[in-house]
Amino acid sequence: MAAYRVPHRPEVEARARRQTQIARWVGLALIWLLVGVLIFLGERAIPDQHLPWTPLSVVDPIGAATKAKAARTGEDVAACRGVLAKGGLTYVLAEDSANGFCSVRDAIQITGGMAPLLPADAAMTCKQALAVAIWERQIVQPAAFEAFGHAVVGIEHYGAYSCRRIYGQQAGPPSEHASANALDVAGFRLANGEVVWVKSDWDDPGLRGRFLRQVREGACRVFITTLSPDYNAAHADHLHLDMGGKPLCA
Repeated sequence: MAAYRVPHRPEVEARARRQTQIARWVGLALIWLLVGVLIFLGERAIPDQHLPWTPLSVVDPIGAATKAKAARTGEDVAACRGVLAKGGLTYVLAEDSANGFCSVRDAIQITGGMAPLLPADAAMTCKQALAVAIWERQIVQPAAFEAFGHAVVGIEHYGAYSCRRIYGQQAGPPSEHASANALDVAGFRLANGEVVWVKSDWDDPGLRGRFLRQVREGACRVFITTLSPDYNAAHADHLHLDMGGKPLCA
């Protein structure tokens, strides 16, 4: 008995291939339509601070995407300055400088719109200044009102720019301070005249210690690197905040 052969019908096979291709294209279109609908609904249901593709704003609370957006926005000097201005921050441009492995480019000094830095001549990269402004407005001030019932009217610091390597060593990678991309915060001056110092109040079991840890934890949500007295003895008297080091919160 002869073996059975499936009839060869080119027109049927061609029609089947077309139908398969059409089904694939329709499936892809439906998937992209679903993605678009989810994004559309997400942008209306999820606050901007949690969405990485929405513009950064100084007035938005800290969200899941704040750190990434601050780092990205800060790389574009014009965009960074625009966000500061839109958020009510004023600033003056700092002079560019270069000294061996140290350099300052496109730095600014904040002159208004937040509690002043003390001393006032703290030139920082725009990315660093943007992070400081967000931290001051969204973390520091609410924490101060919650703990003390007073605003912070001055942020004491040990400097932003310093031409040195990490820990002041003779060799090794440059510190973020060498490019004005860091700030060492020593204390917070309150409206009632009191000052909360990192050095003397970090281990305070009451409101002062709680406040300092709250602003440290908040800084970890904004800055790439946040170091405190909990990290090592070199940071016993300040909070190191920078936007260029490795991701670290300690």
